Amino acid sequence: MASKKNQAISVTQLQKMTIDELPPVTLVLGQEQALLDSAKAYFEQLLSSEEREMNYGRYDLSEDNISAALDDAASVPFFGDWRLVVLTQPTFLTAETRKNKIEHEFDALIDYLAHPQPTTKLVFWANYEKLDERKKITKAIEHHALIVDASELKGYRLTSMLNQEATLRHVTIDPRALELLLHRVDEHYTLAVAKLKQLALYVGVGKQISVDDVDQAVEQVIEDDVFQLVAETLGHVQQNALERYQHLLRNGNEPIQLLALITAQVRLLLQVKILRHAGYAQGDIASQLKVHPYRVKLAMQQEQKFRLIELKQMFQELVALDFKIKTGRADKAQALELLIIKFSAKR
Repeated sequence: MASKKNQAISVTQLQKMTIDELPPVTLVLGQEQALLDSAKAYFEQLLSSEEREMNYGRYDLSEDNISAALDDAASVPFFGDWRLVVLTQPTFLTAETRKNKIEHEFDALIDYLAHPQPTTKLVFWANYEKLDERKKITKAIEHHALIVDASELKGYRLTSMLNQEATLRHVTIDPRALELLLHRVDEHYTLAVAKLKQLALYVGVGKQISVDDVDQAVEQVIEDDVFQLVAETLGHVQQNALERYQHLLRNGNEPIQLLALITAQVRLLLQVKILRHAGYAQGDIASQLKVHPYRVKLAMQQEQKFRLIELKQMFQELVALDFKIKTGRADKAQALELLIIKFSAKR
């Protein structure tokens, strides 16, 4: 049996296919919820409500034996042209140890894959990060099925899909606004789509989503507040720095957590300044430090305002303070506030 894996298509490409164009077997693979929701909506609209009553089957393979699903798939449709059979929880395709293990008849499934019922659309719903491609059954399905990629989106695919989503909402988004949005949602596509829908309603049809729109409508993450706190501290804007620190404490953030985040931010500024002076570009710095390019971009803009000796001194005192707090030699909340006061004082 040939075991060459089919090339995957995107959910967007799937949505453009009619039921006639859809192959007899489809494998939906991945864990990006927004893409899974779109794929689910696509399959749900393939049959009319009347056709679904007679020609739709859904089987949970953690509970149902696949033989029942194959019997259904092998049946001709009643009062319609097509039958749709969806198989969920095919954990046997993964390396995961199965609970309540059911003995599936894989030989019968492999036979069906080689000779599928032409009027049935069989869908494997594999909402997993990856499959165990060492298994014979996995190889067979990947060879015979149309593979739909619903994996987590990254990089260009992520920004491209969000720009497409904006177009569907009849808005555009400034590249800098998109960058900020992705930063605020930690590059989670599903969350970014939800926020983009809100932003589209916020700005209105035909408008462009700006950086200010994202800043106002999408919650700021704690790292952004810490970023501003460090900037205000090293920029000697003492009142703002102290107010921001108290605000973070009131929001339930522990001094130890804030100390760790401040230390990480100052370390990043220090590393970026050193690497930039050594001739590294933004992308190279991000790759070298394994830090998101947006954080590096902000750090490159910020580090130029501070002297190397200031960053080194603050970093050393933050590390020393961490040791003092952990060994009970300093009060965590007061000691960090005193350090902020020291470095934010006018000089």
